[in-house]
Amino acid sequence: MEQSNHVADSLDALRQVYQNCQRCALAASRSRVVFGHGRPGAPLFLLAERIGDMDEQTGRPFSGPAGDLLMRILAAPQVEIPARDVYLSNLVLCRAENNRSPRVAEMRACRERLAQEMQLVDPQVLVILGRLPWQHVLGGKGSLERQRGWYRTPEGRPAYVTFNPASALHGEAHAIRRKKLLIYEDWQAIAAAYRELSGD
Repeated sequence: MEQSNHVADSLDALRQVYQNCQRCALAASRSRVVFGHGRPGAPLFLLAERIGDMDEQTGRPFSGPAGDLLMRILAAPQVEIPARDVYLSNLVLCRAENNRSPRVAEMRACRERLAQEMQLVDPQVLVILGRLPWQHVLGGKGSLERQRGWYRTPEGRPAYVTFNPASALHGEAHAIRRKKLLIYEDWQAIAAAYRELSGD
């Protein structure tokens, strides 16, 4: 299923390259490729693991409850980051059966796309949402909760590792409250850096 790499000169061109992608086995079961959403030059690039059912239906990442929670976080006091300043994407652009996590070969097949997407958006900060993106991009190991915070990518870009909002939607009530509090604390730190970089 290998295809030759193609260097795109815009997000629209990159979307065209990947809209009928056959680079991995997910092509056989998906209903559509769900490309990243946002504008070139967005200061924050949010990278999650995979798309979900609602994303596949709408063709837009973070379309379901996790996206609703993310929008509330962005609008919250002491965060207040405009949605236009956020670009949303995933390690892989196709939904797997039963919403399983992507496999190594599937992430590898999407690596060049992700690198080009990041280059074309050219964000000031990469926000890594969840364990698998943390492991894939930064080689993260151990407890995500204990190691949340600031890093640098191999290319030298500032990166903040936090939980995916989806992780705060299920579980016991006290655990959900605690997770949401940690996420909110992380986003306050991200927002402070965003304002400093934006000159606000």
